[in-house]
Amino acid sequence: MTTAKRRATTPNPASSPAHDPASSPASSQAPGQASPGRRASPLSPGVAGARHDGKVEVSAHAIASIAAQAATECYGVAGIASRHPRLGATQRLAPTEYARGVEVRFVDDHVVIDLWLILEHSLRVVEVAHNVMVIVKYAVEQALGLHVVEVNINVQALRVRE
Repeated sequence: MTTAKRRATTPNPASSPAHDPASSPASSQAPGQASPGRRASPLSPGVAGARHDGKVEVSAHAIASIAAQAATECYGVAGIASRHPRLGATQRLAPTEYARGVEVRFVDDHVVIDLWLILEHSLRVVEVAHNVMVIVKYAVEQALGLHVVEVNINVQALRVRE
């Protein structure tokens, strides 16, 4: 598992030459908008009067957890599969091991997510996969504010109900 981290840094507005003391929370700034001398963090929308000192790091493992949880809640997904089947058999992972079925990569300043899934039989695989792509992308972007450029679905097996 890669240990890459996404770093989002924001400058200290007090040390910025464009800092204007008049643009305090008591100003006529609308909620949700950043002050003129302040850049909103990509991980949290700009809020008037909010201080952004330091940086936020989100690990690939944390992103994988959010993606896996979103995928398993989709209709037609039977579970997360291991990326590397053992002895040719696909293994359905327990929730504590979901990260073994998700790969997160950082390309430039964007996120690429690969998921290995087990889907339900007798459903349209392409429709289920597309639904998972959309929901995972939305979940990660909403939770972390990161831009997800790609969600790739690898169908490892189909579960047949008996």
